[in-house]
Amino acid sequence: MDALRSNADTVVEAFYDTLARLPRSRQILMMLSEAELLHLKRRQSENLQALAAPRLGAKAHAQMALRVGRVHAIVGLDKEELVRARGILADSLYRLIARPAGTRALATYNRRLNVDLAWQLKAYQELQDSQQEVLLRLTKMVWEVRNYADFIHRTMEILSGHDEIAGCSIGRPDAQGVFHFEAASQGKTGGHLQRLMERPETQILIAADDPRGQGPVGLAWRSGKVERIINFSTSPQAAPWLASALREGVRSCASIPLGAPGARPAAILTLDCAYPGGFAGPHQVGFIDLVKTLLDCAFMRFPEHGADGSAISHAGRQHWSTLLRSNALVMHYQPLLDLQTGKVTKVEALARMREGDQLHMPGAFISALASDDQLELFIRGLDQALADRNDWLRRGVDLSISVNLPPAALNDIRYYEATRQALDAHACPPGRLVLEVLEYEEVSLAHGQDGILSKFRALGVTLAQDDLGSGHSGLGSLRKLPVDWIKLDRELVAVSETDAIGALRFIYQLTRLGHALGKSVVAEGIESIDFLDALRILGVDVAQGYIVAGPMPAEGLLLWMAGHPASVFGPPPEQGTLSALAKLVVWEERLFVNASAPDASAPDAGAGQRAGAAPAN
Repeated sequence: MDALRSNADTVVEAFYDTLARLPRSRQILMMLSEAELLHLKRRQSENLQALAAPRLGAKAHAQMALRVGRVHAIVGLDKEELVRARGILADSLYRLIARPAGTRALATYNRRLNVDLAWQLKAYQELQDSQQEVLLRLTKMVWEVRNYADFIHRTMEILSGHDEIAGCSIGRPDAQGVFHFEAASQGKTGGHLQRLMERPETQILIAADDPRGQGPVGLAWRSGKVERIINFSTSPQAAPWLASALREGVRSCASIPLGAPGARPAAILTLDCAYPGGFAGPHQVGFIDLVKTLLDCAFMRFPEHGADGSAISHAGRQHWSTLLRSNALVMHYQPLLDLQTGKVTKVEALARMREGDQLHMPGAFISALASDDQLELFIRGLDQALADRNDWLRRGVDLSISVNLPPAALNDIRYYEATRQALDAHACPPGRLVLEVLEYEEVSLAHGQDGILSKFRALGVTLAQDDLGSGHSGLGSLRKLPVDWIKLDRELVAVSETDAIGALRFIYQLTRLGHALGKSVVAEGIESIDFLDALRILGVDVAQGYIVAGPMPAEGLLLWMAGHPASVFGPPPEQGTLSALAKLVVWEERLFVNASAPDASAPDAGAGQRAGAAPAN
C-alpha cells in the first residue's frame, strides 16, 4: 500500500501523541530514553508497512504478531489498553490515509489489523499460561528440596525457562557486606552479567552509604521489599552497572528479598528482563508476589538454609562440583570402638576433597553441593570406601564400613539403586555396610520415605540414625524410623564440670531407651579415657572420638590397626571421676527400681483390704 508507505511515519507520530494520553501507555513511554523512543517509533512504522505487504502469508503474519504481542505483554501493557490502542491506530489511519489509499484498501488493511490483534492477545495468554506453569513447578519444588544448594539451583532452572525472564540469579552478602551471586541461570544472559557485577568496580554492596548499595539488590536487602530498575538507561541508581547490563542485553530487573516472614532477608532473587519496564505491569507484579510467597516458604522449611553470612558464589559452587568429578574426593576413616569387647571392628568413612596440597573438610564444600552433586558424592564415596574395605580384607583386616546417607536419600530412589549396585560391584556383604541417616526435619513416613528405608532394610544393610540430639533428629523419630543404631551427638554427650552427673544420667536414660527399642547406641566426640570408661559402665555400645583415633587415610588405618592388634582399651589405671560418677548413676537407678518394686515377702495389703481386714497401724 503506497499511501501507507509514504505516510507511515506521520501515522505513527499521531498514534503515539494520542497513546500518551492513556495512563499505562504514558507510563511506559515516559520510562524510555529519547533514543529508545525513536527506535520504538521506527519499529512501529516498519511493522505497519510489513502488514501492508501483498504477499504477507498467514504463518508469517502470526509469527510477527506473536512476537510483538509478547513484547507488549512483557513491558506491562495490559490487554485492555492494547485493545484501546488498536482503536487509536485505526482512527489515525482513517484520518491520514483514507483518502489516498481508498476505502476498500483500508478495509482490507483493517482486517489484517484485527487478525494481528487476535494473535497478540494469544501471546498474552501464552505468557500467562507460562506463569501458571512456573508457579506450579515452584510449588512442587518448595516441598521437595532438602537443602539450600538444591533450592537455589532448582529455582534458577524453573525461572529461567519463563519467557519474560532473560536471566535470573540468587545470592547473599558476606560478612563485609559484599554481595555474592550463588547461582545464576545458564541460558540467555548465561550468568555473564553476574560475573561482570562481581568485579571490584561493579561489586554490589548492601551498605546505604555507597553508590553500589543503591541498586535494587542493596535496597531490597535493607527494605525487605521488592525493588526494581525500570530502565537501566534512564535510572540514576543503575549507573554503576549500566555498561554491563546493556552489553548483556538487560534493560530492566526486579530484586526480590527471600526469607521467613518477619525476619530479615536471607537471600535476594534478581530477575532480569530484555526490555524496559519488565516486571512492573499488574500481571507481573502479581506473579512476582506469588513467586516470593512460595520461595519464602522454603526458608521456613530449612533449619539450616545457609543464610548465615557465608555466601558461596556461583563460581565457587561450580568449582566444587567440578572438583568432585575430577577424582579429588578422598575418604578418611575413623575407628569405632566396641566398649564391651574393647575391639575396633567398624570404621566411619568421612569425605575430604583434595585440591593441590590442601585437603578440604566437608564444612567447606557440603553446603555448596546441589542434589545431583550430593548424589555424585555419595556414589563416589561409597565406591571408594568399599574398594578400600576389600583392600583391607585382602591384607587380613575385616572391618564394617559406615557411610553417611544425606537426607535427600529419603526422597530419591537413586541412592538405593546406587547402594545396591556398589554392594554387587565390590561383592560386599550388605550387613557389613552401615548407612547413617541424618534428619534435617521431621520425616513424614507417609510420602514414600518409609518405602525407601524399607528397601535398604530388605537389602540387608544396617541403618543408623546420626546425630541424635543435634537439633536435627528428635527423640520422636526413634520409634518411627526403622534404624538399628542411634548415634548420640557430641553436644548431647558433652559433660561439664558443673553438671557432670546430670549429663551422665541423661546419657544413661537415652541408652536404656535405645536398648528398649532394640537399637545399639553409639556415642561420638569422646576425648578422654575416663569418659570412655564411664560410657562403658553406662551401657553405651560403641564410642567414637579422638581418644580412640581421629580420621585417617586408608593406608594409615592399616598402620594404626597394626599398632593396636587387639585394639583393647581397658579401664584407666586409677578409677577416674567420670567412671565413679557413672557407677553412682547405675547404683541410683537400681536402688530406685528396687524401692519401687512391691515387697514379695510382705502380705498383700490390698488383698487384705479387699477381704475386709483393716490395714495394720
